[in-house]
Amino acid sequence: MERNQSRKAEKCKNQRTSSPKERTSSPAMEQSWMENDFDELTEVGFKRSVITNFSELKEDVRTHHKEAKNLEKRLDEWLTRINSVEKTLNDLTELKTMAQELSDAFTSFSSHFDQVEERVSVIEDQVNEMKREEKYREK
Repeated sequence: MERNQSRKAEKCKNQRTSSPKERTSSPAMEQSWMENDFDELTEVGFKRSVITNFSELKEDVRTHHKEAKNLEKRLDEWLTRINSVEKTLNDLTELKTMAQELSDAFTSFSSHFDQVEERVSVIEDQVNEMKREEKYREK
């Protein structure tokens, strides 16, 4: 296989060094030269195309990798914020519960206070009544 490649390379080299006027004008030779040139161009072109495409693909992968890293970082930041908001909501729920308990305790205390005021009022009324009766007796 190496012999064929080196012969082909030598033949192409010889053909490239000769000017178009020096080449024979027979159709068979022209066809042979065109096929050899086409084969060489196809191989070289294909290799260049593969290398170019690989380089572009490699660059695209790097770019997308950087973008993915940035997105991952932003996602982590958002998850941290969400966790913080969840904690704050839990704290607010606890505060709401405590506020409701305080409100219930205040309502209960207020109700007891009203009952005590009524009792004091009744006792005051009784004391005043007793004072009137005593004054009445004294007269």
